[in-house]
Formats: sequence, C-alpha cells, structure tokens
Amino acid sequence: MASEQTESFLSRAPRALIPALRAHAGLEDALAGLVRAAREAWPRVDMDAEAFLAHVAERLPSTGEAGEVLASLRAGELFLAFACARGDARALEALDAHVLSQVGTWLPREAPSLVDELRQVLSQRLLIPVDGAPPKLASYSGRGPLAQWVRAVALRLHIDQQRAAPREQPAGDAPAELAERLGADPELAFIRERHQQDFRVAFRAALGRLEARERNLLRLHHVHGLSMDSVGATFQAPRSTVARWIARAREQVLALTREELTARLGLTPDELDSMLRLVCSQLDVSLRQLMTD
Repeated sequence: MASEQTESFLSRAPRALIPALRAHAGLEDALAGLVRAAREAWPRVDMDAEAFLAHVAERLPSTGEAGEVLASLRAGELFLAFACARGDARALEALDAHVLSQVGTWLPREAPSLVDELRQVLSQRLLIPVDGAPPKLASYSGRGPLAQWVRAVALRLHIDQQRAAPREQPAGDAPAELAERLGADPELAFIRERHQQDFRVAFRAALGRLEARERNLLRLHHVHGLSMDSVGATFQAPRSTVARWIARAREQVLALTREELTARLGLTPDELDSMLRLVCSQLDVSLRQLMTD
C-alpha cells in the first residue's frame, strides 16, 4: 500500500501519467531519491519534502515511462527553483551565485551596465509574481539544466529590451549588418543560435516516437524525394490517401516535437510558440537532414 506521501504525490501528478506511476514498482524509492538528492545539493536550504514532491508532480509530463520520467529529473536544480519561488533567502543567494552570475557570459559583447540592468530585470521576471500567478521560476520543470532555462529567459528579455528601446549600435553592428546577421526575425535568430542542439535532440526524439509506417512515409517522400504517386505504389494506396498519411505524419512530428521541447526547456507558451514557428518554417529541411544523418 502506498504511503500517505506517495498518495499526495500521485494526487498532484498529471491524470494521464498516474496509471504508469502507480504501476512503477520503485515509485516510493524514486521519490525518496529525489528528496535525498535535493537535500544533498542544497543542505542549507530548508526542505518541506511533501510540498517539494507536490511541486515535482505538478510539473511532470503527461506521457512517458514512469521510471525514465522520474530518473530524468534534475532534483537539485528543481528544488533550488522551488525554494526560490517560495522566497527562501539561502536559495535566493544560491541562485544569484550559481546562475544569475552567468548573465555576463551569455552576453559577452554587451556593456557591463547593460548586463547589470538585465540581471536586475531578469531577477524580477523570475521571482516576482504577476497578477496573482506564481513567479516564472516556479514553471521550471527540472527536465533540463536550470542555467540553460534561465539563459533562455534572459536572452528573450534582452531581445524585448532592444526592441522596446533601440540604442546606438557599435560600428560593427550597424543596422544593415545587424539585420543581415539576425535575419528578418531576431527572435527566431536567437532561437536558432541558442537552442539548435535542443531542437535537434527534440526532433530526433519525436521521429523516434512515430510509428514505423509514418517514419517510412516521411523518409520516402522527404529524404528520397519520391512523389506521392510513387509512394502510393510502394504502399499500394491511392495518391490522395498517401497525401493524407504524410500530412498526418508531419502534424504528429510537430506535436511530438512540441512535447519534447516543453520537457527539455520548460518554455512559456509564447516562447514555445516562437520556437515552433522555427520548426514549422524548417520542417522540410529538418526532415531531410535529420532522417538522413
């Protein structure tokens, strides 16, 4: 029989994942391991184990193998974010020392004064509730490095600041050159530069979750360049049917990539939508490249 703490954890988990969690023989040991790892990572930060596990449960993905999902969590970083969102002074000191101190390395070409300003704005963005909602840091899911997640928030803020208050550019970044370097959409340029590897990993994982027929359809059409008629001949199906199959497979890749990116980066819906714009704009190229590698 599950302990009271485990039942509390399950009551806060995504409904679709609960059966897999209940069936996981090592669930209680895994939860104890998360608490232990969190305490070991930040021994000076007060721990409320039940509240922490409830926080973890609410941020689990809705699908996946229970053991793998729990094993993939970065308990120490997730606990640090949890404690910071609750206003723990020692956790806030640790966040400043271990994460926010890196802002300058993320923007090495910017003036120290701008870096300091961004660091202050970033701290407010992460830690101050807005309109009754929890602080943004509370949305970190623990399925990717905390510093990487915070860096994404920082660089998005930096882009927003540049858009809102354009400033004089250095000679090497004259407007024309800057536009050429960033492309038509600086937000997508940022995503392409900072999250390229995350996208590749997420996209490959999404392809791996497709059914074999869906992967074969996409490979024949996008990698080998076969027409719908040729693919139809291979599968002994009408051209219209093949076209629908391929369209559904493409939609499935996008949906699964969204899930994988959400799990890896913990982005907000707006940030995720921006990243999916890039995925959609480069879907044909990505299918050709990543299904060939």
